[in-house]
Amino acid sequence: MKILVDTSAWVDFLNGHPSPEGRALGTLIAGEHDVCTCGIVVAEVFQGLRREKERQEIDTLFRHLTFLEPSSVDVYFRAAEIYRSLRQRGRTVRSTVDCLIAAIAEESGCHVLARDRDLDLVLSSGLVRASLWQPSS
Repeated sequence: MKILVDTSAWVDFLNGHPSPEGRALGTLIAGEHDVCTCGIVVAEVFQGLRREKERQEIDTLFRHLTFLEPSSVDVYFRAAEIYRSLRQRGRTVRSTVDCLIAAIAEESGCHVLARDRDLDLVLSSGLVRASLWQPSS
């Protein structure tokens, strides 16, 4: 199973926050699932790192993940379409980034591990053929 891990789950994991998502990420890294990342998640995670030693260790970890890239500009068009469709339904996502992550997950056939209300809104809307991966408690 392919699981695209959102920044929110990485932050919990790296900071030792005892959330189900943070614990699940630790299990995923040690297990057999295909843990995935994408450019925007890499940028968000690494902009928050403060210590050089920590950055080097996490750099090594991220280089072993499956890196997903949008295949074309169509993925960005899809992210904008998701955003517009949700606004037409009276639901506003606070960041286009969440729509882009959902569109990348959809294109790549991934589930998403996140602790993010906007991603939850996008993935539960029925507009995207990707779903939130629920860690077991």
